[in-house]
Amino acid sequence: MATVTAYTLGECWQKCVQVVLRHGCKQKDEDVAIRELLGLSVQIAHPSSEDSFINRAGDQRVIAKMLKKFSKGVVMEDRPFTYGQLIYDMNGVDQFEWMLRRLREKPETKSAAISLLTPGLDTPNLPCLSVLDAKIRNGQIHLQFFFRSQNVFGRQYANLLALAQLHEDLARRSGCELGTMKGYIASAHIYDYDLADAHELVENRITQVTDHYYAKGPASIRA
Repeated sequence: MATVTAYTLGECWQKCVQVVLRHGCKQKDEDVAIRELLGLSVQIAHPSSEDSFINRAGDQRVIAKMLKKFSKGVVMEDRPFTYGQLIYDMNGVDQFEWMLRRLREKPETKSAAISLLTPGLDTPNLPCLSVLDAKIRNGQIHLQFFFRSQNVFGRQYANLLALAQLHEDLARRSGCELGTMKGYIASAHIYDYDLADAHELVENRITQVTDHYYAKGPASIRA
């Protein structure tokens, strides 16, 4: 298992891309080749949603769509689900409020964890983000996550921004200082069509990435 330690979200993104480029193995996602690393642990000391590197280098369309996907009360007709629905209205349960209530009632709790998976769901598209966990220690709230799969070059930066906003909301609502963000990615991968740009990113030679997932990604999702 590889581990990336970073101070900011942007630094984490760059380092994760670099690790997958160095240590990933060839694999397939339907008809498209990927470079995949099984098991990537990340630790971010200062996970602010105001990240200058991501705001400069990330695809703004991807960022806007991801933040919308994590928002409460939003339905996206082109998506089978949103993370907002799974977090704030999972089978009628507002899991964010449930998690917050447990933290308020017992600040030392080890049980403020939510799942975004529905047992037995038999559909082609399952949430990549599967688990969120929050813990308060020494007056700081720490957020941990589990991704079953993550497109590290094309999506990680937007995922991290959305999670940082949720983390900041938890801190504000619980009256705690913002702590660390840590997580585990079971399949950290980069699509072959992004490899050249991924090298440019880690070498600081790219101004802004352009998303090609819906044009060049797996056959089942190509627009």
